Formats: sequence, C-alpha cells, structure tokens
Amino acid sequence: MGDHFFRKLWQGTAPLVLWASHFFFCYLYAASGCRRETWAVLLGATLLALAGAGWLAWKAWRGGGEASLGVLHMARLGGAILALAAIAWSAMPLLVFGRCG
Repeated sequence: MGDHFFRKLWQGTAPLVLWASHFFFCYLYAASGCRRETWAVLLGATLLALAGAGWLAWKAWRGGGEASLGVLHMARLGGAILALAAIAWSAMPLLVFGRCG
C-alpha cells in the first residue's frame, strides 16, 4: 500500500519537481558568472526541461480513459501544463537579454 502512495505522489508532483530543478539550475548557473557558453548551456537546459514537461503532459493526457476525472489525473495534467508555462516563463530572460559578453 505504501509503494502505491509514493508512486502516485511522484506522478502528481514530477512536473513541478522538473520545473523547480530547471529554475534552480538556471539561476545557480547564471549566478556563477557570465561566460561565453552560459547562454548555450541555459538554452540547452531549458529545451531539455521543456521536452521533459511536454512528455509528462502528453503522458498525462493519454493516460485519461475512465480515470480522467480522478484527482491524480488532474494533478498530473495540471502540473505538467503549469510546468510547461513556468519553464517557458523562466526562459524569458534568455530571449530578452541574449548572449553574455
């Protein structure tokens, strides 16, 4: 019984953990200094995080079926959509400020 709880908990929170990891990495990396490769690394991390969140959203969308009105399904889908928006929003400084030095 305990295994199912933690598996379901992870399924519901995985998109938000992905966003938080992306956010933490980007700010930590950007704070470490502006180097020539900073923009490319942050862009790569953002594209990877967007792909991961998109995959989680697609997986949640496909996993509907009879349980499409369940709380877990709504948490998975809502969390994935929220993560996509949050990762895209966190990437706005890359587009606005462009490359460093």
